[in-house]
Parts: sequence; structure tokens; C-alpha cells
Amino acid sequence: MAEDVESVPDITTQKQLIQAQIGKTMVKGQTWYLIDSKWFKSFKHYVGMDDAWDTSSGTDSHPGPIDNNPLFNDDGSGSIKENLVDELDYVLVPSESWDLLVQWYGTVDHNTAISRQVVENGVFVKHCKVEVYLLELRLCKDFNLENEIRHKFSKIDTVGHVGKTMRKLYEIPDEVETRIWYCCAPNEFNELTKEESTVQDSGLCQNQLLVIETRSEDGSWNHQTKKTLGTYPMMTNVSVSDKSSTAGPSSIMSTRFNPYSYPTENRSAPGLCGLCNLGNTCFMNSVLQCMSNCPPITKYFLNEEHLNELNEENPLGMKGEIAKAFGDLIKVMWSGRYSYTMPHNFKLQVGRFAPQFSGYQQHDSQELLTFLLDGLHEDLNRIKKKPYIELQDASGRPDKDVAKEAWDNYRKRNDSVIVDFFHGLLKSTVVCPDCSKVSVTFDPFCYLSLPLPTKKERALEVLLFHCDAAQKPTRYTVIVPKKGLIRDLVTNVGRLSSIHPDNLIVTEVTRSHFHKFYTNKDALEKIDDKDVIYIYEMPVQNDTHVILPVCLWESSPKLGFSHEQLFGDPLLIAAPRKGCTYDVLYQLVLHKLQRCLRMPDDNSSWWNTKTRRILNGDLTLSEDLPSDENDRSCSDSSDCNGELIQRRLFSFYLVTSGADCSQDIVKIHNDGNPLPFPTLEHMGQSFIAAKWVPRDRDQVFYDQSLEDIKDDQSTKSNLQTLKLKDCIELYTTREKLGADDAWYCPTCKKHQQATKKFDLWCLPRILIIHLKRFVYNRYHRDKVDRMVQYPVRGLNMSDYVINKSHLQAVYDLIGVCNHYGGLGGGHYTAFCQNQSDHKWYLFDDNCVSEIKEQAVVSSAAYVLFYMRRDSYDEEMELN
Repeated sequence: MAEDVESVPDITTQKQLIQAQIGKTMVKGQTWYLIDSKWFKSFKHYVGMDDAWDTSSGTDSHPGPIDNNPLFNDDGSGSIKENLVDELDYVLVPSESWDLLVQWYGTVDHNTAISRQVVENGVFVKHCKVEVYLLELRLCKDFNLENEIRHKFSKIDTVGHVGKTMRKLYEIPDEVETRIWYCCAPNEFNELTKEESTVQDSGLCQNQLLVIETRSEDGSWNHQTKKTLGTYPMMTNVSVSDKSSTAGPSSIMSTRFNPYSYPTENRSAPGLCGLCNLGNTCFMNSVLQCMSNCPPITKYFLNEEHLNELNEENPLGMKGEIAKAFGDLIKVMWSGRYSYTMPHNFKLQVGRFAPQFSGYQQHDSQELLTFLLDGLHEDLNRIKKKPYIELQDASGRPDKDVAKEAWDNYRKRNDSVIVDFFHGLLKSTVVCPDCSKVSVTFDPFCYLSLPLPTKKERALEVLLFHCDAAQKPTRYTVIVPKKGLIRDLVTNVGRLSSIHPDNLIVTEVTRSHFHKFYTNKDALEKIDDKDVIYIYEMPVQNDTHVILPVCLWESSPKLGFSHEQLFGDPLLIAAPRKGCTYDVLYQLVLHKLQRCLRMPDDNSSWWNTKTRRILNGDLTLSEDLPSDENDRSCSDSSDCNGELIQRRLFSFYLVTSGADCSQDIVKIHNDGNPLPFPTLEHMGQSFIAAKWVPRDRDQVFYDQSLEDIKDDQSTKSNLQTLKLKDCIELYTTREKLGADDAWYCPTCKKHQQATKKFDLWCLPRILIIHLKRFVYNRYHRDKVDRMVQYPVRGLNMSDYVINKSHLQAVYDLIGVCNHYGGLGGGHYTAFCQNQSDHKWYLFDDNCVSEIKEQAVVSSAAYVLFYMRRDSYDEEMELN
């Protein structure tokens, strides 16, 4: 419950207190809390905490009690949803902030709190972060999967703690000796003995199988006495190492067994080896498959050339560990012995040097690719001691000379197989708008990150509720200016629906109640693509009527009011400002609900009860209601002189959010007098609740909001297909720098919003193109799913290269990293061309299947791998 009004500070003080706390640095061992981003956005809007919000317009709705329910799964398990994204789905606040917010605003229920510990990620590079998702491991005793138990652990839990937990779960007496094995590959187990090692350092991953083995009274271990270990195929003929682990999987893998090994009967063609998902690691698997199918790189690692070029002393490198782990994985994938493998060691090494990838949340595959290319380059850099090189200005010299100087200087500090095949050169031209100073630089790149041409419009899906309550709501897809106002939205909806814009009210609805009322001056950027926008047609908007928000409330005898008890679509009622009695309001609400009501059977004991309450006023739906058994054919209750006596379906309450965020519930009495309702401008913190008892709702309310919707033709419009050349041309188009990335002009001695242009000077043998599908602004983040047509063969980049002496730059596609789904979640796969049979294959984690070439081009393409045709001259020798 929230505190009393007197103890709640004003919104300015709230803003100062919370703002000061959420900017604190995380410290290992602290407790932080997750808060639903939508609720926190409402809080920031309410207290004016975020300057991005224009709090002077719209209705500054009280945020109400903290509601974290959108973060939980719907199965009632109490677990949070997978793939939640920080700042998009939730925000993190320290425990002090959480305690204050709960004191001021309360919570919708007692299970709202989601607390998580701050842990230290990484081994060589330490980084504190909140461990939002715990690691779920599969546990069993004595290799018997029939008694499997799933349990969650923190990555900082020790092996000793895991062992104690397993002993407790399986009720193993203290005197019984045990040891713990982890499944490193199908039917292969290794022992964990270093009890002080953490789950993270041991390389354990999501859904990994751990076995606690007990020693019999005769001194023998159970796996030695069983002919068949378990009843599952995976547990038969188990191979168990006789040596124990003293340093975790990193040392085990390098000394006693192949970390990627699988039974020899799972043979496949070289390169057609799937990668098991270790727990949301499809982003990593897709990148590894694309890199594996870059012929020059694969040949380099299969020939073990990397072992001769390891630079373990490079302070910018990863001590050679990334290169060795990648090389080991490539050898397994191209051995032809395995149809799939588990990249445990590679994942472990990545997590050690890049803590952001150490957990088991979904990540951006392009970010992993950037880390991998940089890590391999520094691990394999042939330059042992990088010389200091002073950069020279172009000073009007010919581009050819400046470019050669830049490339030569770069190669003096950077020389690796990654530079040999993946690095190219860009020309950057910056012009000062005041003094016309021209600055020309040549910079290396290892991939092109291309923007997708976006229109200045966006498509918003809205649901229009008509004034005629019998008419189905209509769904529209409305094209509006990205930088436009709500006025633009209502104008376009009015044009599509033939309704005057002045009669439309735009709202945002969350879980059966109004979250916000928009004004015509509000910015459309405030509407996120996932927001539910309802637009209501009102018959009149003048001084004679008042617009009343009405929500449907299913009450519980044991509980007070809660937003969780609201149901159906909220209503907007145009009520007469004068003379609106209880009965008038009841009839108006009943009329609006006519599509959702179904009359009970004539013989229903609920309907024909002897203890009936009188229905005051005319019932607008009387022709659909059953008559009393003594009433022969009464189609209109007014003709029956009051003989038709039936129960009321609901009663009215006024719900007001107080300054302390408590809900003030006042029953509205039917005394025959006009009701003094506030205006819509003041209804952001108040609404009318039509209270139903559960039995009445079950009998007559039929929620057909999902199926009873009419789709307008506008919902069938498709976005225009793009071509890859459109993205390249946009990338090389001159643009004006923004105020946040202004350029310092050495002549003017100040930062200027100069113009900048990129040009391609030298292209690499393997060209990686990243399509920037994820876009961000101050209000929301989103993914662009527009189809981009890209050639499978013959991508001619020569027209885009300004270096006239450059060789022909014709490329063929060799790999595609795909992303399906929305921002922060979804799934990654890869399309790759096998260089042995030149066929295309789909790599979907551990599954590999052949596909047709035409299927390679899809709207899911995220990262493209092209190889220049002159790079095919050296054929791979894989056999």
C-alpha cells in the first residue's frame, strides 16, 4: 500500500530523489529491481523527470500503482518472460529507489517485486551488471533421467553450492560420498571437482545436464555398476572420464577430451555441422556459420596457420584464446565426423573477454561479429610492437597519395589474416559550412553498416470505435508523418472513415483502462509501435455534454479495487452535462455494451430469480431480454407498466487516483439527482467503474472484441521493396552532421554542423554488409522489416568505388545472417553456401538442411557475406 498523502513528497522532490539514485554505479552484491518500462515512462511523464516528454500537453495521468504484470509469463508460474530487453521492456532501479516508489505509489499485487543481484561478469575483463536471468540447469542422480529436476542458479554460485543444492534436492545423507559430472557432449561426461569455481568460470550453460553420482556401500561408483544408465537414448553407453577436473572446463577441454566431440555415427559432409543452442545463443551460432563458410578463413584455420601467428602478448588481444577456440571449432565443423557440435569452449572464451556476452540472453549478432573480427585480428596480429605514427592532413594532396599513405600506416600497426581478407578503405570528406575548410581522411573498415532508406512517414495501427454502438470497431493502418502531431492522425482517420476529425478522441489503452488521452498538439513520436491506440467517435463535443471514461470492473468480495479486475474495452460516454441521472448514465453505458451482451436462457434460474431488483428506467435492449413467465409478449418494458422486473447488470463507482497513488473508490448512489461528473480534462486521474459481480458477467457478458472487428482496406497495404543499391547510395550520400556529433573545425576553432560524405576507395576480398534494421529514437526502438532485394551472384560494386585504379569488384553471396522477430528477441539463423558442393544450406542451430538458391533472399536478412570473384582462384583443400 502507498503511504498517506501527508507523507508523500511533491512530484518535484520525487523527481530529484529518483533521478539521483538511478544514475548510481552498480556495485557487486547490490540488489536492483526491474520495473515495467511502460509504468516507469508514465511515472517520468507525471513528475517531469524526462526532458524528452512535453509535460505541458496532454493529460498527465497519475501512473497508479506499480504494475509489473506485463513482465511475467501468463502461465502463473511467477517467472518472467524470456528475451526482455533493458529500457525497452523494463528499467533497472536500485533498491532504495524501489522502496521509495513502493511507498509513494504502492503495487497492484504482492507479487510485483522482481529483485535481482548485481554480479561481476567476465574473467579477464570485469564488468558489473544485473543478472536478470538465472541459469537453469537439468539435474539428475546417478545418471537416471527419470528423476530429473530443473533448478536455477546464479552464475556466481560456486560448484560447491551447486553440489550442496543437489544433495538437498535428492535427500542424499551427509555420510554418502558424491561427485558431480557435467554433460560436455552427448553421452560424454566430465567431473567438476574445483568447488570454489563459479558456474560462470566452469562454463556451464543454459539447460546443461549435471549428474550427482553416489558411491555405494561397497565403495564402487554407480556408473560402474550399471549396464544401462537410464532409460533415455542419450544416457545409454555413457562415456565417463576417469580423470577429474581441477580447473573447470577450460583446462578439461584442452587436455582430456575434445570439447566439441560427438559420437562418430553422426557423420556429415565437411562444413555441414550444426551448432547446439546453449541458451539463447542462436545469435552466436549464425555468425559462426557465416564465418565458417568464408573459404579463405576456413582454409587458414584448417591448415593451423593461426598457431604460428598467435600474438599472446598483444595488450589489445585476447591472449590468443579467441583464435585458438575459433580454430578448434572450425576443425570440428569441417572434419566431416559430426552432424552437430556444442561450442562450449568458444562461448566460454567470448564471455571471459566480452562480459556483455557472458550470460544467456539474446544479443545482436552484428555486435558479436564485430567483437569476433576484432578479437581474431588482435590475437593474430603479426605486428608484435606497434610503432607510433603521426597522422598527416591531406593538405590538398591527391587522393591516391593520401590513401596509400593511410593504408601503409595502418598496415604498419595492423597486419593479420583478418586485415588480409576483411578490411577495406573508406574516404571521408568533411566540409565546414562557415569557412569551407575541407578535411579528407582515409579510414579502414571491416564491414559496411548500411542504413535502410526510410520514408518520412510511419504506419500506425489504430482501432476506431464508432458512435453507433451496434457497428463493429474498425481497424485502420494509417500513414502519418514521423515528426507529425496527433492532429495528423485524426485527420487521416477522419478521411478514411468519413468522420469529422473534431469528433475523434485518441487514447492509449492498457489492459482494459485508459492509459493516456492525447491532444491534437501531442507529438506522434510519443506513440510506440506496440502501444494500443483506440480512437473513439463522439456524437458531440460541446458545452452541453461531458465525455466520461467508463471501465468495466469485475469485483471480488475479498479484494478491493484493482486494475487487474478490469475487463473488456473501456468506453467513452457522451453524457448530458445537465440532468445526467444515475438511470440516464446506466442506459448510455448499456447501449454502448449491446454488442457484448448475450441474453441468458429463458429458463435460467439466474434470470428468473424471485429476489429481483427493479430496473429503473427504460431498458434499451428490452426486445432481446426474456419476459417474465406471466408476461405474455412484452417487447418493450415501458409497455408493461413496470411488470417486467429484472436485475441490474452493474453499478457505478467513481475511481480516483490520489496524490499518494492509492485508489479512492466512491460508490455512486441512485438518488434521482443529476450526477456532478468532472470533465474529460480532469479524467486522467479518475474514471467511472461499472462494477459487475462475477456471476453476472459470466451469464451475459460476451467479450468478442478480438473476433468482432472489421479490417479496413488500409490494413492490407504493403511497404515498398528496397534494393541493396538503394542502401549503398544512401550510405554514400552527403549528409549534414547533427548537433550531437558536430565536427571541430581547426580553422574556425569551434564545433560545426558540417557536411560529411563517405566514398568507397578500396574493397576487401570478403565484403560484409550489415543492414541497419534496428532504429532508435528518444521515444522508442523498433525493427525495420522491409524487404531488401540483394543479388546472389554478380554484385558489381565497381560503380561505387571512386578509386579508378581499383580492380573489378564483382562479388557473389556466400552467407546470410537472418533475424526473425522483433527487437530484443526473435531468432537467428544462417544461409550459407558450402564450398565443397556449392549448394545452399540453412543452419538453424543444430539443424542443417539444404535449401534452394531463390530462398536465400528474404526479408529476414540482417548481415550479408560476399566474396570477390578473384578470391575463388585458390580452391580449398578440405579432404
